[in-house]
Amino acid sequence: MDNNFMVGIKTPKTDAKLPGYMKMEEVRQLFAFLERDSHPLALRNQTMLKLLATTGMRRKELVDLTWEQLNFY
Repeated sequence: MDNNFMVGIKTPKTDAKLPGYMKMEEVRQLFAFLERDSHPLALRNQTMLKLLATTGMRRKELVDLTWEQLNFY
């Protein structure tokens, strides 16, 4: 080959790092703190974080969640 056919082609971007995850003990500590919190929005915060941690849903899915989508049975 006389010429390089790859000239001008950019390589795809790669993620610099993988997401970090909490250890189980850290999750327990977070839940314990949330259950002791007396802030006016404490129950909301506790519910949101427990939903995220136990269901695996994404932040956007939690934000878009409506009452009609909940099944308490």
